[in-house]
Amino acid sequence: MRAVETCAGLRLLALAALVASAALACLAAPVQIASAHAGLESSDPASGSSVSASPKVITLTFAEDPDASLSLVRLLDADGKTVPGVSAIKAVDGKPRELQVALTQALGQGVYTVNWRSVSAVDGHVQNGAFAFGVGVTPAPGSTKAVDLLNVSPWMSALGSTGRWLLYVGLALFVGATTTCLLVFAGRLPAGGNALLRLALLMAVVGFCAMVWAERALSGAPSLLPLFQTRHGQLLLALGVALVLCVAAMVAVDLWPARWSLLFLAAAGATAGLAHCLGGHADAPSSWRAVNVAAQWVHMTGIGVWVGGLAWLLLGIRGMTKPERAGAVGAFSRVATVTLGVVLATGVVRGLVEVGSFGNLLATTYGITLLVKIGLVLVLVALGALNHFRWVPSLKTHDGAARTFRMNSGGELAVAAAILAATAVLSGLAPASSAVASASPAGPPGVTVSGSDYATTVRAHLTVSPGTVGQNAYSLLIDGYDSGQPLTSATAVKLAFSLPSKPSLNASTLPLGKASDGSWRGAGLQLSVAGRWHIDVVVQEAAGGVTVPLELGVPAPGGG
Repeated sequence: MRAVETCAGLRLLALAALVASAALACLAAPVQIASAHAGLESSDPASGSSVSASPKVITLTFAEDPDASLSLVRLLDADGKTVPGVSAIKAVDGKPRELQVALTQALGQGVYTVNWRSVSAVDGHVQNGAFAFGVGVTPAPGSTKAVDLLNVSPWMSALGSTGRWLLYVGLALFVGATTTCLLVFAGRLPAGGNALLRLALLMAVVGFCAMVWAERALSGAPSLLPLFQTRHGQLLLALGVALVLCVAAMVAVDLWPARWSLLFLAAAGATAGLAHCLGGHADAPSSWRAVNVAAQWVHMTGIGVWVGGLAWLLLGIRGMTKPERAGAVGAFSRVATVTLGVVLATGVVRGLVEVGSFGNLLATTYGITLLVKIGLVLVLVALGALNHFRWVPSLKTHDGAARTFRMNSGGELAVAAAILAATAVLSGLAPASSAVASASPAGPPGVTVSGSDYATTVRAHLTVSPGTVGQNAYSLLIDGYDSGQPLTSATAVKLAFSLPSKPSLNASTLPLGKASDGSWRGAGLQLSVAGRWHIDVVVQEAAGGVTVPLELGVPAPGGG
């Protein structure tokens, strides 16, 4: 009889694995690296902008702190050829979200494409992209020459998601073993428990290895050593150390089955969960960083108590008498009810942080995947409610209730496995809020031109919207040439317009007003005809003033 029940348990685990594998295949396979969230927010020169002279450096600003050692920039000319004289990428001192490359050779007039690949220092996610800018000319639509800087199969994303799913299941079984054995089985490990612990450890270790392999390939690290020298790689090492603790805890349970060894088991599993949380979305820079990590860790641990504990309950009630079974199930039901509330509350908190707004749910891959997960959670809660209100009370009176309870609980485990699969995919996607924020890193709408004064003391970045003949809005940012910091000493700024190709056209000026964000803004009809306009940015300071000459090509109405 026990052999038959063991086979049934293995079939149940196989069903859960099948459901999870199907979910991973549906969710993870289409995921491309562009979904990661070390996204480009802005650049200097800006995407689509025209600068009057060759820049000395190219600066990229990302939504999260990038890892300079694994990130990459390649500059191409209009023919798609690599431009020589570009230095290795480096971090900008005091600005952790910025990377910079220096140009040792001046760029000639023409259109250039910056191809970039960033590796997040927060969670190791990888993103790539490209944008064009012009020197003395304005890039035309479609002039970007993009190249693939990843050179890996997109299925590596699926490998990473599969590894995370295996890790989640293994850690859930570790945490669930302690809570169910202590609170339901009076500190006793049920028959077959040692085998289940070995299976849990095997899944966690295999999952960890898959995660490391996928991360090495996706980040472009030539070997494991450069990966482990990054912040995210060090957190992966911490997770590996925590899994070693799990091995020690399993040995302790084998040799000294007691309450202390079970508590050691839970502590090891929870420590591994914390290490994983510190390498994920929750640890992104924020004033609520500690709260986010704590909520994520409690959420993950609660899933172990609830879902992992249910697997242990089904293993432990085999062969019990009717009163014993009813008592054990009743005790677990009370624990699961409290845990469910904690899991749902922390899940809502984390979801609100990652999604940002309701509209992002349908506008991003992360939001759609989260909706799938929410749907599965509703199914799981419904199955749990059916057990709690229908079959648990019947265990004391109906002989067939035990079999129905086990079947329904098996369905819960299968759905829970699919939920963990969706969670594994979500961990590899850009949170909806950051995906939307970095969806258009090209810069503000319109045309942006940049330049410096002849003494190279200040730089000006002028955005003209829409950048065509007629009414335009002007937004100007001024910063120190060497420091890159906003220039706060300016007391007045104006723009002086002239069109050399039509000297008969009177020159005009436009005073700008200072906005609350530090920019200078104005609007007017100065760009009255098509042509290549000269725009002088006249910056007045208490000690004098400087002039930054800019050039802007204005197309004819309806022209490109």
